[in-house]
Amino acid sequence: MNQLQLSSTMIASADGLERAADSYWSAPITPVVRKPARDPRFVEKTARGVAVALNEICGSCQRTGFGILMYHRVIDTVPGQPRPTWNVTPAQFEEQLSGLLKRGYDPWPLHRVLEHHEKQWTIPRRVFVVTFDDGYQNNFTRAFPILQKLRVPATIFLATRYLDSDENFPNDDWLLSGSAEASPEAWRPMTTDECRQLQKSGLVELGAHTHSHDDYRGRPDYFRADLQHCCEVLREKFGIERPTFAFPYGTKNNGFAGPDLVQAARETDVCCSLTTEAEIITAQTDPFDWGRLVAEDIDTSTTLAAKLGGWISAARKVKHFIKGLRGGKKSTGDDNSDSTPERSSAAD
Repeated sequence: MNQLQLSSTMIASADGLERAADSYWSAPITPVVRKPARDPRFVEKTARGVAVALNEICGSCQRTGFGILMYHRVIDTVPGQPRPTWNVTPAQFEEQLSGLLKRGYDPWPLHRVLEHHEKQWTIPRRVFVVTFDDGYQNNFTRAFPILQKLRVPATIFLATRYLDSDENFPNDDWLLSGSAEASPEAWRPMTTDECRQLQKSGLVELGAHTHSHDDYRGRPDYFRADLQHCCEVLREKFGIERPTFAFPYGTKNNGFAGPDLVQAARETDVCCSLTTEAEIITAQTDPFDWGRLVAEDIDTSTTLAAKLGGWISAARKVKHFIKGLRGGKKSTGDDNSDSTPERSSAAD
């Protein structure tokens, strides 16, 4: 194939991807249905307590590796109103991060751990990364001042279709999202100017979370085009050439981070793809398969330290193994993953 034919083929392929996405970008997004939040069961509370105790006594259960924390919304609750889903309050957020710092944990920007991984440099065991999904306005108004106060870097993965919108995210399952009964700060997406202020601070990186935050299962071509469009928005608005990326919903067992979507992500401009599997990352882990640890409103710095220490993930693996021996339902993913479509993270 000569260069002219190759160029024509590439242009035709790009046009095809653009057409595949155009039919969706103007269409409404169908949110993934999630089960209501529930309170922790006795067994889960007991397992969490054991994991915390082991972490306090023995330290990390893995000698190498680091963890990535995942947040969404950071807003105060209002008495008499339904608790916001995917939320920690500003006071909880500050306690979680300041407590980890006091324990000797070291927050790194996501790009720094990616660089160390690529160059096979050692990443200290107590390194952790802070990330946010979607791009809620309260990430700027509430979380950012705390990040500045504590000097903790973070990455916010943006669903770029909703930048500058006065409407709520279609995937937001909070009952009051978009309602006049709740402060818009609790559900409104960030503006382009707010994102630029975050970027200018040097403390917050902006990443990709697809353009539309849709259900991409079984639609890798649409996913590829939608993610590439997100990359183009990030390039045009913020000058970002090779953004980091996190899958919407992000669970493997439900197909939100399946092999077909991972391969499609590799064919775009992103430099990694993060799931919502609760895993500690090691030198052997592929950056297109890095998991994250949900930080919830029932977490303290102590329980987050146990998550970063690998103990809570280990306890869940033991639980699934025992269930398998007893003939219980097999589980292939973390049943406390933040973005699993079957539950809400308002409670563990």
